[in-house]
Amino acid sequence: MNFSEMIAKTESDVLDLEKGFDFDVHKLCYNSNSVEQNDIFFAIRGFKKDGNVYIKDALDKGAKAVFTDSDPGFTDSRLYKVKDCRKMMAIMSNVFYGYPSRKMIMTGVTGTNGKTTVSSIINFVLQSIGRKTGLIGTNGNYINKRFIKTEHTTPESIELNSLLKEMADEGVEYAVMEVSSHSLALNRVYGLDFDAAVFTNLTPEHLDFHDTMEEYFRAKKILFDSMKRIGEKDIKPAVIYNCNDDYGAKIVSSSEAERISYGFGCGTYSAKNLEMDMNGMSFEVLVPHNGETIDRMKINTHLTGKFNVQNILAAIAALKTLKVDYKSITKHIEEFEPVEGRFNRIKLSNGASAIIDYSHTPDSLLKTITTIKEIFDESKSKGRIITVFGCGGNRDKQKRPLMGNIAVMNSDEVVITSDNPRDEEPMAIIEDIKAGISQDNYSVEENRELAIKKAVEISKNGDVILIAGKGHETYQEIKGVKYHLSDKEIAQKYS
Repeated sequence: MNFSEMIAKTESDVLDLEKGFDFDVHKLCYNSNSVEQNDIFFAIRGFKKDGNVYIKDALDKGAKAVFTDSDPGFTDSRLYKVKDCRKMMAIMSNVFYGYPSRKMIMTGVTGTNGKTTVSSIINFVLQSIGRKTGLIGTNGNYINKRFIKTEHTTPESIELNSLLKEMADEGVEYAVMEVSSHSLALNRVYGLDFDAAVFTNLTPEHLDFHDTMEEYFRAKKILFDSMKRIGEKDIKPAVIYNCNDDYGAKIVSSSEAERISYGFGCGTYSAKNLEMDMNGMSFEVLVPHNGETIDRMKINTHLTGKFNVQNILAAIAALKTLKVDYKSITKHIEEFEPVEGRFNRIKLSNGASAIIDYSHTPDSLLKTITTIKEIFDESKSKGRIITVFGCGGNRDKQKRPLMGNIAVMNSDEVVITSDNPRDEEPMAIIEDIKAGISQDNYSVEENRELAIKKAVEISKNGDVILIAGKGHETYQEIKGVKYHLSDKEIAQKYS
């Protein structure tokens, strides 16, 4: 594709361009290290580096056009000033890769917690009924069942559109994507053609990036505001929201698409009669039928916990929007296994259990411990809850004391440890956690492996050890280096 053709297809109100020479575009880049002859370079400002510093480097390497929304301090005929460089990068990558999101049914899932489970259920059911699918999210990207490793929940717009094109080329009919607040605020998903958008919940997270909950909410709301009343595909666009969440109705308030809700005691899809234990649960779902709400679906699942009831309800609503019948939904949800790192149970030789869970926010940690308590209550267990957790470095510091308080107030024993300290000192993070603690049922072990070992050694028959924060991750990041570390492997090692 040539440069002038790409420019002609962009939105004129985004651009402030002068006509330049034409050329055949080789590829799009935002990292000057990958620039080659006839590339386009986007000088975006990253979290650690500003792409504008590398404009001359990109030009020297053969970039024929450079886009920036800053003043680089020099002039060059190959420089193009735009209002928003990230938005321009999203628009042009969409054009360059042939608008791939228009070639499949797109479902976006956003919220603080539950995105991975909801998107994985949707993807699993679609695959189980014979559809070709693509999945983009925290645990990796998939084209059908082929795994593609990822560094971000939602990739930058160039990689994202390239991945969607690869999916379209391989015949993918349905793509399911976790949509992070970062990706919305930074225009990574700008211009994508979503057909269904799902909201799970909103609790304090990423406030190091968004500053306030209102900013965090506004970033999430971008997805729902972008949804159209009438789509161009064979599906009626829909926005699906959690009616038990304070932000649920607000987040879809400006959307033109059909609004569908779910929850306990409210919503288009409502759950009741929940029974659960450590191995799974069953419940009924009130579902719409011929203009009325009737008791229609009985769900049996290997997942457990009230938070997973809401995740399943969200998936059911999305799947019905995607025209999957109730019989197929119930059948394949029963076959679905828990996502890696989400409430995964390991039986220990002493009769205790270890739960590996990704809960790394105050809300998710509380929900996970509460689920264990509820299971104890139903089974009349007298076991103890032993929680092992830490908080990540270079991330929202406000949640550290909150998580410390939640852990000690809701567990019998707590071992505070390290969790991806990154560039911070582990003990400094632990001191931040301790600042929220007002009782003495905790100990500190900075080394995460030794912390898990300690929890296993003090556990007894019937106890549950919650190892929280890392879930599916198999590394510990310290001073820019990732070392192999798997909570699951360590729990099994000392069982």
